[in-house]
Amino acid sequence: MRFWQKYLNSKFYFMLILVMFAVALSAIISLSKSVENQSLLEIRSLTPAFDIVSEEILKPLFIAETVARASALKLHMNDNVIDEEKITNMLAEMSEEFAMDFFVASETSRTQYYSDGSTLPLNAAKVEWYFRAKNASQNIVAALGNRKDVHIYFDIKIYNKQGDFLGFIGVGKRLDSFITSFEKIKDKYDYDFVFVDHNDDIVLSSDQSLLADGKGIKKIQQVPWFKALTSVQQSGQEPNDNVLVSVAGDDLLISKADLKVLNWKFFLVNSLNVRQNETTKVFILQTLYIAFVLLLGLLIARIAIPYIQAEFASKHQNDPLTQLPNRAHLAWRFKQIVKEKQHVCAIIADIDLFKIINDTHGHAVGDLILCEFAEVIKSQLRDVDVMGRWGGEEFVILLPYTDFHIAYEVAERARVAISRHNFMAGDKVLNITASFGVAFRAAAYKLEDIVKQADEALYLAKREGRNIVRTTEDVEVNKLASIKKLRL
Repeated sequence: MRFWQKYLNSKFYFMLILVMFAVALSAIISLSKSVENQSLLEIRSLTPAFDIVSEEILKPLFIAETVARASALKLHMNDNVIDEEKITNMLAEMSEEFAMDFFVASETSRTQYYSDGSTLPLNAAKVEWYFRAKNASQNIVAALGNRKDVHIYFDIKIYNKQGDFLGFIGVGKRLDSFITSFEKIKDKYDYDFVFVDHNDDIVLSSDQSLLADGKGIKKIQQVPWFKALTSVQQSGQEPNDNVLVSVAGDDLLISKADLKVLNWKFFLVNSLNVRQNETTKVFILQTLYIAFVLLLGLLIARIAIPYIQAEFASKHQNDPLTQLPNRAHLAWRFKQIVKEKQHVCAIIADIDLFKIINDTHGHAVGDLILCEFAEVIKSQLRDVDVMGRWGGEEFVILLPYTDFHIAYEVAERARVAISRHNFMAGDKVLNITASFGVAFRAAAYKLEDIVKQADEALYLAKREGRNIVRTTEDVEVNKLASIKKLRL
């Protein structure tokens, strides 16, 4: 147990809780979306399937019905003698316009006329479909034909005004034309669909192995997933149109719909294994993503929060007496100026003989003098200038975007304003002055450096009598003069 104790520290428990939280959150999100995803799956499955039904099946059927109602066609088919040329010309025009094969099977001439100009005698031995369809109760017949080049035909019965049967108008589409559309849908949505007629013959399917070929037409009873259905489900008496079956280890969701206009059944076959794998993959990726975001957020917080706290404290800390920025704030503002690569001058102001004022009139008056002193100097500054209390009776002023000579003028203007201002100690007027030191940031990249230069200038001002402004240039001149005296 002791071996593991060094690992079971607070960080270990924190990481364990974080991972558990990420997994739990991902599970909750996945669960909350499961119903939505299932609904979207059904909609996503059915919508393109119905588009296929509409475009590939109902559209040719609608065209055939429209042509069957055409009075010109009925007029030609009602003649005692069929005008073959007129019929074939009409069919050729329709074929060119709709890009489909058309034919007319005439009861009068017992001949089938094609849009390509060919004809075929209608006799029971060779054209069995005609007599079977003629005797059928429904007026619309759909069936496969042409073994050499399999077509699906939609045949519409035609009657004259007296109700006499005149024959059929038919529309044919090559089976290959359906396959292209089916493959696009299958590749995109990853499911199969099967169309079955009233004889349980598979008429159309996205699974090419189920399509008719020159050898024959497959029955729906031959399909493995159909065999897995119960007898009630196979008969279509099951009230639920969505059935879950398992075939060779693959879970399949079978959806069924009726195409009553053709007396067909439509089956949609969804493989759930593929989607289950996708869901598992999404869950794992989602968990990793949530864990990564949490860890990244914690890392950013760990780095940013102390920095923000320091920045906030530096930016907003004020001197409690004068409410001016303190040293930390001045240092923060100086960094901003340096980052902006702007010129900056520093002025340090010191109240002359302030200790005597405190000793004579008391610290309460001294505090009032400090506050009033700050207000007088601030009245001489711009909005971009920053004045802060450096300590005691010393104040530092930062002047960004300012050259050396302007800074001197500001200091001199502030000196004059202080000397002319009436400071009060009760009902007594105090004559107060201040000394100023001015420095320009040349090689100084820290606030302390430029303040130190200004402080040297202030020291010179004090030494030369107070109530004056001195600069770093004056300090240099004074040093040179001192060197000359030593040499003499």
